[in-house]
Amino acid sequence: MKINISQVRRMTGETARYDLKEEFSPFEFGMETISFLSPLHVQLQVHNTGKLLIAHGTIEAELKAVCGRCLEEFSYPLHLDFEDEWVYASQATEEQQENALIFDKDEIELRERIMEHIVLALPMKFVCSPDCQGLCPECGANLNLGVCSCSKETLDPRLAELAKLAKLTLDD
Repeated sequence: MKINISQVRRMTGETARYDLKEEFSPFEFGMETISFLSPLHVQLQVHNTGKLLIAHGTIEAELKAVCGRCLEEFSYPLHLDFEDEWVYASQATEEQQENALIFDKDEIELRERIMEHIVLALPMKFVCSPDCQGLCPECGANLNLGVCSCSKETLDPRLAELAKLAKLTLDD
């Protein structure tokens, strides 16, 4: 995903707009692989302030993820607004070298920077819906598909031996 910024870079106050679509490869996120169900769509506006370029953009995509509760695959819509500072390498301060996108040519490859924004915006755990019931801790049945036949009695494992003792006393 490359753009040419030669025109906007040379004129202070100039603004350029870019509308980009590109297929992205699956990537590892934690212990799972996230893949794109549609091409990644990036809309970008780059403004030259005289000292640096300010990029405002949106990223839209449809991701294939696995729910952290029920372990079913689902489509996760991604809509992300971002802002970036881009600085020509010879003009970059020490702070900008850590935070800004540093470039030395008029053609900028955005793929890595876009992936940074995506990874930072993803949730720690994907959930297919807010009311997902997850899996039964006893039998592993998907509780979104129906109720399982497991006992719903919850017992603190630290008190399990006492429960056995109480049951023996009641049986006698």
